[in-house]
Amino acid sequence: MTALPAPWRQALDRRGRLFDLSESDLCARMLHDEDPSLRCDRYGPVCWFSWYGGASPGPEDFERLAAFTAAAGAVHWHLRHMPDRGRDPGLRRTRSSPGAPETWTAAEGGLRFELRGGGGQSAGLYLDQRRNRGWVRDRARGGRVLNLFAYTGGFGIAALAGGAAEVVQNDVSRANLDWARANAALNGVGPAAVEYAAVDARLLVEGCRRRGRRFDAVICDPPAFARSRGRDAGHWSIERDLPAVVRECVGLLSPEGWMLVSSGCESWKEGAFEGAVRRGLAAGGRMEPAPGPGEDCGGARGSLRSVVVRPG
Repeated sequence: MTALPAPWRQALDRRGRLFDLSESDLCARMLHDEDPSLRCDRYGPVCWFSWYGGASPGPEDFERLAAFTAAAGAVHWHLRHMPDRGRDPGLRRTRSSPGAPETWTAAEGGLRFELRGGGGQSAGLYLDQRRNRGWVRDRARGGRVLNLFAYTGGFGIAALAGGAAEVVQNDVSRANLDWARANAALNGVGPAAVEYAAVDARLLVEGCRRRGRRFDAVICDPPAFARSRGRDAGHWSIERDLPAVVRECVGLLSPEGWMLVSSGCESWKEGAFEGAVRRGLAAGGRMEPAPGPGEDCGGARGSLRSVVVRPG
């Protein structure tokens, strides 16, 4: 049997204390910062590796990945080589185990999600947001929820599972919203229960403001950079545009509403994310801590930053 590096074994021991690794549908991070050159998310039967080493992995590395996958309770693996930590998608190279599926499903909190092994940086569900999705689910009952930058719809589906009365899934990518529809169908959510908006988030928020549309909850988990869809929107840059979006979204909230703001961008300097949110609240509103990532995703050491914003 291929020997695993000591940090990998220690990581598996810790995950074994946090989760039941024999659970076939388990979604959890198996490696976070135990090895700075590798990260691993397990999505049910598949391990998703992000390789940050400068040199491309070789045959011995693939043997170790297969051994780690088996020890983590999975069967197959996909690997993305991202020597610049994913900042330039053009540098990403892929590799998969023999027979690895291109599409499969796994579960989080009793909700099912479709995962895909295509060319993206993620299989379709960011696991460091698990606790935040649970927090949204617990507070969504009867509410009107706007999920900006929805990606594959995880926050919106969590809100629906929590009894939200109305959910708007917004993403500039129609392909992402089609994926969100597939995830909704997996969880028995019909098309009439959700509104899908394939438009730049800033234009959607502006339109809601003009029409006087209000929400009880807004989720804002934007990418670091994105191309726009819509006239005069311009490309999205999180460091430049986040304060304005926070300011506009606070104006859409009902008096007792809340907004969850998150960013997994690793380029934020200490306190910069909170400072950007605070600039958005200059005209009013208050900021509170959010649950943030679980222990498997680094906890307080994780790259995910998130806060809860309330009006007033």
